[in-house]
Amino acid sequence: MNYFPLTPEQHAWQERVAAVAAREIGPRAAETDRAARFPTASLEALRREGLWGLRVAQEHGGLGADALTTCLVVEEIAKHCPSTAMCYKMHLEACELLSRMPTASQVDHLVTPLAHGEVFATVAGGESAGAGNNWVPNALAVSTVTKVPGGYQLDQIRKSYVTSAGQATHYFFVCKVGQETPATDLTLLFIDARHVSWEILEPWQGLGMRGNGSAPMRFSGVVGEACRIGAEHEGLRLFGGPLLPVLALTYAAAYLGIGSGAYALACHEAVRRYPSGARRLDSPINQRRMAELSAQLEAARALLHAAASAFDQGRATSPLPYIQAKVVCAETAVRVTQDLMTMFGGTAFAGRLPFERYFRDARAGLVMGLANDQAYERITAIMFPEDPQR
Repeated sequence: MNYFPLTPEQHAWQERVAAVAAREIGPRAAETDRAARFPTASLEALRREGLWGLRVAQEHGGLGADALTTCLVVEEIAKHCPSTAMCYKMHLEACELLSRMPTASQVDHLVTPLAHGEVFATVAGGESAGAGNNWVPNALAVSTVTKVPGGYQLDQIRKSYVTSAGQATHYFFVCKVGQETPATDLTLLFIDARHVSWEILEPWQGLGMRGNGSAPMRFSGVVGEACRIGAEHEGLRLFGGPLLPVLALTYAAAYLGIGSGAYALACHEAVRRYPSGARRLDSPINQRRMAELSAQLEAARALLHAAASAFDQGRATSPLPYIQAKVVCAETAVRVTQDLMTMFGGTAFAGRLPFERYFRDARAGLVMGLANDQAYERITAIMFPEDPQR
């Protein structure tokens, strides 16, 4: 079911990507997880479909998809391989501002190649203030670059969680220019990996999302002013304004896809008869469980699609619906996968069915990217802006 009305074009994209994901991405998912292997072939399948340029305007050669279509695409990929979906989602996020507000030079050298599948980007995120302080959600530690004639000097800049580390052609970079600059005066860079020195500091060994290569990296070198997105020191406005909706909505779609992918598998397995003649669905507890999970998934999907539509139509007056959609979809994925692990018991725990893979991947939604604890703080700040205790 899809309770939120979709246009024929949105339905067509959903079906097209679902077919690609089932044919070329799903069959590789188990090995991607088992070997913690970057999903190069699966991402290449998306490139062949033109999907690397999904959010690029048609005038620049892209597909010009709206946010709701983008959510449909990311969910369908995540149903089959969450690691591939996360790498792809981070590419869309990294390219969003570049696609929306490029300079003429950036159109020629970055946006048009992006539309043609020649640019695969990611977000170089996770600020480090020293050992044991790798992740600072409130951004008290922000990478500092030095202004030099014609550009910016990167001096051993360390980023703690870089999805697609070493695989991306370009890195979206949040920094401040100069040591004395306040951490709130951010500058945004879009860095070509060929033009700087970089190294991966340690391999990615995640509990879940094992194929997304989310490793710490260090960057050095000089990048030109043409790599900057927007004006210096205006990054917080851009990050919290035009970028946040797509950031939150694509996270939500990825985790909704994990929950809905696991649930689709459960619908098939629940009615399978064992040699004894019994089925998982014969249990009244499991009947209740499957009904309840279906309602929760549809509620999360309806909220996500309503929030994406509000963005597309310019109806949202604050980031509230996007952040709410993210936390609801992430927590729904955790609830769905946890209950399915219980429902399928030892078979799931032993890894004979991929529920445990979805179970592990879903938990990333609570703590990675826009972590839910941080998101709830943001929700409260939006709801109570005049609270003197805040």
